Amino acid sequence: MRVFSEQLAEQLKAGLRACYLIFGDEPLQKMEALQQIRQLAREQGFTEVIRFSALEEPLSWDDIYANSQSLSLFTSRQIIEIELGEKLPKEWAERISELQKQLHPDLLLIILGPRLNSNQSKSAWFTALDKQGIYIPVALPDARYFPRWMKQRCQQQNLRVDNDALTFLCHAFEGNLLAAAQELEKLSLLNLPQPLTVSVLQQNITRHNVFDPFKWLDTLLEGKSQRALRMLTQLRDEGVEPGMLTWALAKDLELLWSLRLAQDARQPLSAILQATKVWPSRQALLQQTMQRLSAVQLRDMLRMMSELDRCNRNFDSHSAWQWLQTLSLGFKGSASLRFTLPQQL
Repeated sequence: MRVFSEQLAEQLKAGLRACYLIFGDEPLQKMEALQQIRQLAREQGFTEVIRFSALEEPLSWDDIYANSQSLSLFTSRQIIEIELGEKLPKEWAERISELQKQLHPDLLLIILGPRLNSNQSKSAWFTALDKQGIYIPVALPDARYFPRWMKQRCQQQNLRVDNDALTFLCHAFEGNLLAAAQELEKLSLLNLPQPLTVSVLQQNITRHNVFDPFKWLDTLLEGKSQRALRMLTQLRDEGVEPGMLTWALAKDLELLWSLRLAQDARQPLSAILQATKVWPSRQALLQQTMQRLSAVQLRDMLRMMSELDRCNRNFDSHSAWQWLQTLSLGFKGSASLRFTLPQQL
């Protein structure tokens, strides 16, 4: 059963399930989901926690099985937590399936790990545990829903903010929920006049927005050029090399051009997407971009990539960042781009 992190508190009112699967890459939601489950478990007599982590040392499945079958002399109920790493060896699937068969009312199993791919989420071990317990996917909220998350978080800290201040907070902490939660908690202790305004926030918080090149690329594919420009500026300020962004952007543009040629020739796009091993979520973004950008616009952007590559090879980072800015604007698709250098970032 899938339950999102914001729904977990309500679901836990119905009681504990046999196991919980917490998978994803957002640390705050993962930590808070784990804390909520532990708290309810303690109230119901699960006072012993035995933790195994593949991040610290190789998992000892013999030890895990031994602990799942034997109860402590000092407690009648126990929690076994298993943290998986990026790699999930095939033999672990059998191990987890065996463990699932050993679950009993005095044992609570919690498995944590990074985001699952589509094959893992359809695997036999995951499906069996999902039916027996709760799956909690944790990920950064989509940019469309981030203001709602931020407003709810402010309310939890008894903070009132005006609309401009809410927008400022979203820009200040985009991509970093943990820092947002910490700063809002700090604000709640300062007894500042409310509702909080942008000027007050600027004097009392430290910005902690976090972006990476892949989030920037996905934002481009969504056609959100202004947001992409903000991300681009921060990536530059953090010391990311324009060559790295050029390489990643070139791959996406070349793929889009291949898709455009196949579409114009009335060939199925699924074969290209499958051959390039594109994630299903990105397939939707690529198809959305195809509808927004014409063949002429894509061709112009590929010509610009040639100029961008030349700048990188000549170590002209100033012009390279300018070309990246122009290309970011081009993904909006509202008009043809002028083949000239843009204004400085």
